[in-house]
Amino acid sequence: SKHSTVRTAALEMDLDHDSGRLEGLVLAGRYEGKMLGAMGLTDLRQLYGELSPDPESRQLLETYLDGRFPVWRKDAQPHSDEGLSVAPGAGAMTKEEAYKVLGLEAGAAAADIRKAHRRLMQRLNADVGGTSVLAARINEAKDVLLSNHD
Repeated sequence: SKHSTVRTAALEMDLDHDSGRLEGLVLAGRYEGKMLGAMGLTDLRQLYGELSPDPESRQLLETYLDGRFPVWRKDAQPHSDEGLSVAPGAGAMTKEEAYKVLGLEAGAAAADIRKAHRRLMQRLNADVGGTSVLAARINEAKDVLLSNHD
C-alpha cells in the first residue's frame, strides 16, 4: 500500500494511504527512536512539551494525538497559541521530498501528481480536519512538482 512520509526536526510521520493510519518515529530528544504507537498518552504529553521550540514537529504530533486520543486537548494545559503557526521547513522542499510526501515514484506524470494530491487531501479532510502541517506539506509537494510541469 502507498505511504506518505513527512519529516520534521524531531518526528518522522508516515501516513498509510489505504487505512489512513498515521504512525510516527521520534527522531530527537528523550524519546528518540520510539514509535508514537508504542507510547502512552502521558509520554506523548511529555514529548509534546519537549517540542515547544519546534512548532512544526508539534503540529505533526497534534495531528497524531487528535487521531488517537481525541480528548487529549481537553486535559492539555492551556498554552498560548504560539505553537499553531506553521514554521517553514528547513529551506524549500526538494523534489525528492515532494515525491515522498505524495507517495509517488520520482518522475511521475503531472496527472498522477494531481491525483495523489487530491486523494491525500480527501483522506486528510475525512480524518483530521485537514488543517494540519500534513495538509500544508501535501500542497507544497504538489506545487514543487507541478511548477516545472505547467
